[in-house]
This record gives sequence, C-alpha cells and structure tokens, in this order.
Amino acid sequence: MSIAAKTFDLRLVREAVMGTLHALEDRAGPFGCYRSGRKRRPDLYSSLDAALIRVIMGDDFGSSLTEAERTSWVDHINSYARRYYDQPGDGSYEDTYGHAPLHANGMVIGALGSLGGQQLYPVSLYNSFDTSEKVGPWLESLDWSNQWRSSHLFWGGLHCFSFSRACTPEWRTAVFSWLDSSIDETTGWWRRGVPHADRHQPLGGSVHILPMYEHHGHSFPYPERVIDSVLSLQLPNGRWLERSGPHVMHYLELDALYALKFMRTLAPAYRGDDIERALDAYVELALNDWAVHHESLLSQHPHVILAAVGTFGLLQQHRPEQFPDSRAWSDIFTDRRLYLTSAVEQAARS
Repeated sequence: MSIAAKTFDLRLVREAVMGTLHALEDRAGPFGCYRSGRKRRPDLYSSLDAALIRVIMGDDFGSSLTEAERTSWVDHINSYARRYYDQPGDGSYEDTYGHAPLHANGMVIGALGSLGGQQLYPVSLYNSFDTSEKVGPWLESLDWSNQWRSSHLFWGGLHCFSFSRACTPEWRTAVFSWLDSSIDETTGWWRRGVPHADRHQPLGGSVHILPMYEHHGHSFPYPERVIDSVLSLQLPNGRWLERSGPHVMHYLELDALYALKFMRTLAPAYRGDDIERALDAYVELALNDWAVHHESLLSQHPHVILAAVGTFGLLQQHRPEQFPDSRAWSDIFTDRRLYLTSAVEQAARS
C-alpha cells in the first residue's frame, strides 16, 4: 500500500506540536508569551501563532484555559499594540515578523477572538477603504501583479473589516461587485488583464480573497476554472511551490489545498478523480517529509509551524478517514472563529 493511502494519526502531530509550544513558552514571562525559537527572544507573532495553532488543532480556550490564563495571554498580545507619545494608538501592532500592519491585524483578531479578548485601541487602518465609495479605488491601487503579498492587505483589511460592526451591506455589495467583475473567467484568478509576476502569485493571492466568498455565502462564479488552475500548477514532485526549501508544508501548499477544498464544495462533481490523484501525490510527499524532517520543522519559527498545522488540517478536511484525531482540525482560512472582528474591536472614538 502506498504511503499516500495509509491512515495517519493526527494525534501524534498534535502531541508533537504541543510539546514544541510548551518548550517555547517564556517561563519568566507572562502566560501566553512565546519565544520565536529555543534561546531566541519572544515576539508578537510567536504568541499569535501559538494561539492559532491550538485553535486549528481543535483546542477550545474557554474550557482548556482558566480566565486568568486567557487574560494574561490577551494582555501580552496587547503589549505589542503601537503606542505614541502624544496621541492615542491607531490599532496597529509592532514586531510583526516582517508582515504588513494589516496582516498583523488579521492575526491579532484571530488570536484575541479565540481567547475572548479585545484589541487595545480602535483600528484606524480601515480608514482608507471603510466606505463603499472608497473600496473600489483602494482595490484598484493594489499590486495585482504581485498579489500574493498584496492580498495580505485584503485578508487582514477588507476581509476582517467585513465582520466589523462598522461594515454596511452596501459596502459588502461594492466589494463583491468589484471582485466579481475582475476575475479572469478563463482561469478563475484575479486580476483579469494583469500579468502575474510569477507562477505563484495568483494562487497565493486568491486564497486570501476566497474566504470572503466562503464566509459571507457569496456565490463564486468560476469554481471549475480554479480547480483547473490549481491542478495545472502542481509540479511533478507533488508540490505547488517551485522554489526548493527544507520543508514541503509551505503556505503555498496550504493555499492549494484550501482552494481545492472550497471549490469542491461549489463544484462537487468536477474532476474528482484528478483532485484525488493530486492529493495522493502531495500526501505521499508530506508524510515522508514529516517522518524524516519533523524535528527540523518544529525547530522553525511558530509561523512556519502554523503552515504545517493548517496543511494537516486541510488534509483531514479532504480525507477525514485517512487523517483521524479525536478532534476536528481546521485551517487559517476556513475557520470562522478566527474572524470575530466585531467581538474584539474597540468602539471608534467619536
């Protein structure tokens, strides 16, 4: 039997990851303070990643943590909120592992929502696109050629704002109108008429937009074309990322699995056998890599581990019988619990 068809107990992954997170806890710091690696300093993203990793692996902080532990974790995250000497904070966070403020905003919302906390300040990062009149020009201004990076702004910006108390139905209508009219109907990718800088851009970019369709139940018009496009991007070695690297559970692989999972719900009869063959190729690669390199993988920054955990979560969603655990796993895009903007946001100042 091929390794791609063998049952793989995700409980073993969960225990290994939890052991790593335990080792990365800063014993001298507050609960929820995590280091970026052994003998490395704590940073914001390590604490955010740890929260998201645990949620994706099925943890319920309402029952697994005490109120004091949740409060400590929330307060530690908010200790990274940007402060100014002579004016209130703008809702952004510092020490973001090289990511844009809006990406950090999305990460903070995911962690604080799962912990039952709130952001320290109202978020003014939405001001450039928070009305139906502003959103079109803002979307036009994005670099759609390099949309993998640009789409982080959509994910942590527009997508998160779409669940804000300040968001209106008219705003969501304007966003979907722009998006629907800008899809390339031959590929299912954004943006029609804009050449991509490289083969990775449309997949890495689109998956930060697709959750808006999934979470709001808005009809996506070209699921078959996305399936075609994702399958055509898979390399002979089973991966989607062309650049070589030490580990095969990269965010682009997670992106491909999410796109296929979501599109299968919209077009369940389309190319099912081809999708299964693509999964076979990647599963074999991923499980071999985990068997040989999991210690190296777990020595990376928690943000790298988050990609692997989300990848396993999507594999369980594709093949629950093959990837069993006593808990249901999710992923960073599917899990609606990671987008509780209205619960974590502070009211805007009048």
